[in-house]
Amino acid sequence: MDRSQTVPQEFTQTAVAEASKHAVAPYRDFYRSGEPYTSLMHHNPWLRPPRPDETLDYGVGRYFDTTVAEDHEYWKDKNLPAPTKDIVQLRSDFVRWGYCLIEDGTSSEQTRAMHQRVSEQAAAERALGIAYLQTAQQQVWSLVNKGAMFVECMTHEPSSVQAGPLIEQLLNEALGNSWHHLSFISNISYPGCHPQGMHQDQSLIGSLRVLDAPILVNTVYILQDVNEVNGGTLIIPGSHQLYCEGGGRFGKVPPAVNLKAPAGTIMLMDGRVLHGGAVNRSTDLRYILTNSVVRPFIRQQELFHLTIRPDILKTASDKFLWRCGFQATAARSMVEGYGYFGNGKAGDPNGATVNARIAMDENRYEWLGPLSMQDVASGLSSGSTLAKLQDQFETHREQARALMQQVDSNG
Repeated sequence: MDRSQTVPQEFTQTAVAEASKHAVAPYRDFYRSGEPYTSLMHHNPWLRPPRPDETLDYGVGRYFDTTVAEDHEYWKDKNLPAPTKDIVQLRSDFVRWGYCLIEDGTSSEQTRAMHQRVSEQAAAERALGIAYLQTAQQQVWSLVNKGAMFVECMTHEPSSVQAGPLIEQLLNEALGNSWHHLSFISNISYPGCHPQGMHQDQSLIGSLRVLDAPILVNTVYILQDVNEVNGGTLIIPGSHQLYCEGGGRFGKVPPAVNLKAPAGTIMLMDGRVLHGGAVNRSTDLRYILTNSVVRPFIRQQELFHLTIRPDILKTASDKFLWRCGFQATAARSMVEGYGYFGNGKAGDPNGATVNARIAMDENRYEWLGPLSMQDVASGLSSGSTLAKLQDQFETHREQARALMQQVDSNG
């Protein structure tokens, strides 16, 4: 049958395009606004990032031409966060300034081990020609696969990050305890690198305005002393408040400063704070680790469902799987419907989609395709992996089957 003869003319691509030429689309301008960066650049042209081929100019007020807070004319008298172990002070700093600094968040041995492991990995990836290298930095992705210590960081085990319980408490307070990992990478500034543009890490939601609380928090592991020389992260303290007070837009903002902190410090940073990678003016590489965590409705930057090595998944803890998004609910992450009965909590068998991933890894996953009652009668559908997962893990399956029988008998 020629379907073009049966489709109403109003539904054709030509008709829809013609009818939309001058239409009032109430949300289009909002999504195309480019906020909050449009207002940020309008009111602060000195924040324009340099082009990749541009020579960096100093002495003309560019955002990257700065220093640490204690030496900055604007910031030196402000009571900015300093490294501390006091959770009360850390909470206060995080709310007021948008970041806090955990003193000795990793022990000297933990810091040394992470630094050595990530420097070896980064060098090997460069040697193989597979490194992700830009004008601003090298990024080592998927740390989850590149050292057992990184897996333990993702579950905040004190054996790899001694401040783990404190970090997890602060993350739970900022995001609610159902957050999951967005990504876990290393950012490596090399001598002579360009600066990143100043940005919000939660700009992944575009121009949508989240003013009451962050949806993303960064945990930054500082693996060596950082300052204005070797590219301590550029940050505009308190800029998350300016964003909130501006209703999701920026007016004029204060100057950026370089972060100064000793090795072993861990920085927690609100996803609405303006920050960026700095210029490394030293002769050595500068390493940090960045673990971004988000509210669970946010799509992950690293697709952990596919990224994590099979051997890691098979021995992973319930907590690790939960934090990496392997707990489904009716609202997210189901596999062929498996997970619909999940409560989204660690260890819940109803939503443990890791079981589907392991079956796929072992080449024994059978997807459910188009079915007919003839298929049911012949038993062709009985071998689906979905049915096996339901039988093994869904605690509500018998109740569901009873309801199905009731529906069919009434039909």
